[in-house]
This record gives sequence, C-alpha cells and structure tokens, in this order.
Amino acid sequence: MRLNSFKKSVSIAASLVFAAVGLSAQAAHAAPITINLYEAIGYAPDEIKAFNASQSTYQVVDVGGSTGPLLAKVAAEGTNPAWGLFWADGDTWAASFDTNGNVAPLTFKPNYSSLGKRLAPKNNAFAITGSTVMVAALYNAAKMTTPPATLPAMLRTKYKGQIGMNDPNISGPTYPFIAGLMNQLGSEDAGKNYLVSLKKNGLVVNDKNGPTIHALEIGQINMGLVQNTAALAEIIKFTAKPVAGFTPKILYPGRPTMMPSSLAIDSKRPAAEIAGAQAFVKFVLSPAGQSILASTDATVNSDVLCYPSITGTAPNKYVPALPSAYQIINPYTWGPLQSEVDAWFTANIRTK
Repeated sequence: MRLNSFKKSVSIAASLVFAAVGLSAQAAHAAPITINLYEAIGYAPDEIKAFNASQSTYQVVDVGGSTGPLLAKVAAEGTNPAWGLFWADGDTWAASFDTNGNVAPLTFKPNYSSLGKRLAPKNNAFAITGSTVMVAALYNAAKMTTPPATLPAMLRTKYKGQIGMNDPNISGPTYPFIAGLMNQLGSEDAGKNYLVSLKKNGLVVNDKNGPTIHALEIGQINMGLVQNTAALAEIIKFTAKPVAGFTPKILYPGRPTMMPSSLAIDSKRPAAEIAGAQAFVKFVLSPAGQSILASTDATVNSDVLCYPSITGTAPNKYVPALPSAYQIINPYTWGPLQSEVDAWFTANIRTK
C-alpha cells in the first residue's frame, strides 16, 4: 500500500514537472521576436511604442543616438551586427549599406508621393520616411541685417567669424550638405576648396545642430548652417517667446539639398527578424505611423517638421512650402565618398 502511494506521488510529481516544462516551452515560444532599431530620428520612439502596442509577435528595441556614432557602432560590430533596423537622416549611408550588400530590400511598394518617388531608390532597397532640407542658413536678423544670400557672399570679410556649421562625423545631416555643396560647385575638390576658404574666414564648427544653434543664441556667431527642421523649431520657439536682440530667420544659400530620411533593414539578421523589420517599416509608412508627424508637438520634437514622402500624409502644421530651388543628389555616387570626406573634414576643417 505504501509502495503504491509512493509510486502515485512520483507519478504526480513527474506530471507536474512535465507540465511546468511544457508551460515554459509554450511561454518561450510566445515571447516576441526582438529587433534592435539604431535610430537618430526624434519621433522614432513614438513609432516604436505605437508599433509594439499594435501587435505581440515582434518587439522593436530603441537604440538611439547621433548618426555618426551609430554608424561607427555598426562598423565596429563588423561581421557580427546587432542592428536589425537603421533609421537616420540622409540616404548616402543607406546607399553605401546597399552597395555593400547589407540591406534587405522592402517586400512591398510604399505608396510614395511625387517627392517620395523622386527620392526613393529604384531598387526599393530602403524606405524614405520623409525629407528635410540641408542646408538652411539660420541667422540673427537683429544683428545680421544684410545676411549673405549666396555661397560666394559667405566668404566676404564682413562675415568673418560670424558663420558656424556642424561636424559631418557626428551630425548625420551635415555630410549630405557637404556632398550637395560639392555637387553644385562641380566636384569634390571644388567643395573642399570652398570649405577651406570658409574656414579661413573664421568658420566655427560644432558637433551638431544643438550646439551650433546655441552659439547663435549667445552671440558667438550670427549665422548657423543647420538642418531646416532645427532652424524652423528655433523660429517657432522664439516666435512664441521673443527675446530682445534675437530674431531668428532662415534663408537658403545656393541650391540646398533635399535630404531624405532613410529606414533600412539588416540583411544579415535571421529571417524571423527580417520579417518583423519589414512589418515595422510598413507600419511607419502606414496611415497610423504617418499620423505621428502631424500629431507630435514640433516645439518638443523638430524631426516631425519634415516633408512627408507618403501620399495622403498631412504634414505638421509648421512645415512651410518647399524652397523655390533645390537639388537632389545621387546617394550611390556620394555615399562611397563619405568616409574619405569625413576624415578630410576632421584633418582640414575641424582641427584648430
């Protein structure tokens, strides 16, 4: 009798163990597939939150930062990449990723607007999520009453020490500006010569938009060559709360470059992760994802001040009309030159 009771106890215990193992396996199976999103887009966290809440199969993890350091992180990871999605301003980096075989093409055709179609890669290698303008010349009209409206004018001695810009090694939007400068001046060397001349005229270089605009606010410079979204946010801020002696305004010297924001998928990830990455891109370009552009407070997040790339998307209320003249550069031409140009900038322009 005791032996039978013992056997029965063992049988019950075993059943409980197997049931627990089964539940653990079921729980593991139900766990969402995680995908790391390397991003330098201000409203990306809102897109991630909305996407993760919309389904339970995938979990996108936010890995935010500036474009330059994130690209350096990807390079350091080498053949063991941890990123599943990369989202940043510009398309030169995305074109380089594509050329090197590191992106998985979209499995669907986005419903691009006319501008989106002009900016999107013909092979559907990555998504265009919007576009900004680089460069906008943000200046203090209270101190610079006759701002330089052309590239040659910025080299005049009367503007010596009054102009600042960002470092392309840190600021993602700055390399497209430099590439666009080279494109409109006719060659890489012509663009380099122009930047050298600008430096000789007292160019002040900061890391990115924030420090350059702060230098403008405190009077260290009177004009900052920055991304138009950052310039627009500054004007919105000081229109709401004016400050004596500071009147920010924008002009576009030369032919500014239309700079898309690109969202790419890592081709080296497992198939299940790539499928989840495709789902995330599709969500960002869907009406639900696109609605974030109009609903987000632009005074808090200036990246929503982009020109939409998807048909039917309402832009944020603060987005102005496109500049009357702009250019679109070929990212597959200028992307491969970025590392060399960035290094040259450090050695010849950023170095004191």
